[in-house]
Amino acid sequence: MSESQSNSPSDAPRPSAGGAGRFASAAGIMVAAILLSRLLGLGREMVIANYFGAQATIVADSYRAAFRLPDLLVYMVAGGALSSAFIPIFTEYLTRDKDDDAWKLFSVFGTVVSLLLVGVILLGEIYAPQLIGNVLAPGFREYPEKLALTVALTRIILPAQLFFFLGGLMMSTLYVRNQFLVPALGPVVYNLFIILGGILGGMLFADDPQRGVFGLAWGVVVGAFVGNVLLQGWMMRRVGFRFRLSFDIRHPGVRRVALLMLPVILGLSLPQLQVILTTPFASYLQHGSIAWLDNANKMMQLPLGVFAQGLGIAVFPALAAMSARGDMDGLRRTFGQGVRAILFLTIPSSVLVILLAEPTIRLLFQRGLWNLTDTLNTAQATGFYGLSIFALGALAIINRTYYALKDTWTPMLAGTVATILYLGLNFILTPLMGHNGLALSFSISNILMMFALSITLKRRLGNVGMGDILASVGRTVLAAGAMGALVWLVILLTDRLPLVRGAEGLTVLGAALQVGLSAGLGGGLFWLVSRWLRSPETDYIVRAVRQRFPGRKRPD
Repeated sequence: MSESQSNSPSDAPRPSAGGAGRFASAAGIMVAAILLSRLLGLGREMVIANYFGAQATIVADSYRAAFRLPDLLVYMVAGGALSSAFIPIFTEYLTRDKDDDAWKLFSVFGTVVSLLLVGVILLGEIYAPQLIGNVLAPGFREYPEKLALTVALTRIILPAQLFFFLGGLMMSTLYVRNQFLVPALGPVVYNLFIILGGILGGMLFADDPQRGVFGLAWGVVVGAFVGNVLLQGWMMRRVGFRFRLSFDIRHPGVRRVALLMLPVILGLSLPQLQVILTTPFASYLQHGSIAWLDNANKMMQLPLGVFAQGLGIAVFPALAAMSARGDMDGLRRTFGQGVRAILFLTIPSSVLVILLAEPTIRLLFQRGLWNLTDTLNTAQATGFYGLSIFALGALAIINRTYYALKDTWTPMLAGTVATILYLGLNFILTPLMGHNGLALSFSISNILMMFALSITLKRRLGNVGMGDILASVGRTVLAAGAMGALVWLVILLTDRLPLVRGAEGLTVLGAALQVGLSAGLGGGLFWLVSRWLRSPETDYIVRAVRQRFPGRKRPD
């Protein structure tokens, strides 16, 4: 469906499972847009590292800790929980030609949850010092200046969560109507404004980073409004939407979404909640620990966000439509296809992220106030986070399959157990490994959660093509192993060159050489081995590329 369609609601297409072509097209759009967003996110982190450092100042830790309270709101409401509870019911109404009920559901949630969110934001503004000092970053109480800066930044960032909720609700509706491009551009706009705010603040207050960091905070607010409200609202008008203020919480669809939403909030938010729960532990460690972990997590999230988020968002409306029609065979096929595709992309990504952590971080961040100590500590944490990339990628499909089946309790229970395990591991590993123990705890708990949910889903759906999935994983592991051996050899050989590593660690030229050679040669070997092993995923990628970029026919 093009963006130039009629504004009439009656002209909007019905949600459907589509076919492989539609799935590939939607996934391609999402992957490309999310890749752009993630690259801009790296640019944002480079700006922050350059102007505000990590260990050298209190600013980087304070800025990242200032997101913990807002993150609790955005992850639990706008960051996927609402859409995963909302999409199945909204899709069901449209599939059954109940447009009035669908838009009534949209209106009620847009009205009621917005008011509730405003109230929660006001409470957060009032009690920010207590929440941060006693719960989210208790270690900051030993550094009053650090705590005060975190509270001030939090109070600026909190209102942006209302914009994330409104944008999330509109994006959910656009996904159902097979509109993927504009929702994916929201984070792009958001990152652009943060980059602009960081550059302006860093340049105008070069001698006072504690004042300059407020440019980042205001960039967050403006970017959230433009990318999530203005841009998505413009697209909603084009597809034709109906919204009226409504407090009719007795509507049956509203009650159904409400029942689904609580477990979805916990189920989808728990991996992000684990990141938030890292801060209380890291706040007792040395300055820079929160920034090291945050940047390491973002390095892990780059391939995860591009592949898992893009494929997960693209496949979810199809899964929901199949479930609504009772097409369980189609749902099983789509699930198997999605899992194989995600693991084919994320297993080699895990290998590259782990092996190339140091040169990548050196290349991207080590300038300005970001020093060698920051690079090495972030690289270590990145390696431990990287262990979980494949598991989090699979969970993007597994969780959404449960939600399409309107089973939100199973992921919630599994996620709750994983989070309890994560907290227990933190108490054990942090004294032994410092900030690296927090990253390792995260990976262990999420890998175990992925296996637990996979087993229970297979028991529920029956034949999900587990044999094909395991065979695909086996081929991918072999290809990724060959790639990893080559990357390790490239790093080992280039480390001996004087231009690559000096007294101050890797040089910029050395880091670029290691990343470029390793990614190019390693990626090429992975593809060749995968083709030699006859991995079906390579054929799927070739067909998708040919459909996107058809060659010219030769003349007869």
